Amino acid sequence: MTRREAARPTLHTVEGRLVVHAPAGRGEELRLHLAAHNIRAAVTRLAVGDFDRLELEPDADPAVVQAILDHWER
Repeated sequence: MTRREAARPTLHTVEGRLVVHAPAGRGEELRLHLAAHNIRAAVTRLAVGDFDRLELEPDADPAVVQAILDHWER
């Protein structure tokens, strides 16, 4: 995996909720980008770890979110 690939946000399901792992320090930037696409999310900066966690609204469509993530910063 290249450094650029490691820096891409990834979509996960955790305890039935959609979450995105974003590069550390970039969670708020990604939250604003998702908000521009009408997807609400809350950012949690982890004390330990190399990523920020965004918990998405319950009715977020995983396919739509993945498409947005795939095109972020391209």
